[in-house]
Amino acid sequence: MALTTTQGKEAALGALQKRRLENKDRKRIDNGSLYAGSPMHFDCSGCGADISVPEDYTTRPEFCPECEGLKELGWLE
Repeated sequence: MALTTTQGKEAALGALQKRRLENKDRKRIDNGSLYAGSPMHFDCSGCGADISVPEDYTTRPEFCPECEGLKELGWLE
């Protein structure tokens, strides 16, 4: 699936606002309540989306793929 950044800055920033609204009230996952071996969950710093990584991750992801694309282009607010 193509990132919204391929549709231009306005479309990408519009999608960012939509993701922020959708993720504002979503239920957060408490990693401490999960079983050993479960994927770890983090919130995207840009939009609040859930980012799931294997338990043995080495670097905590800061942004989801969509927000990472915005950051790379200098469009992330």
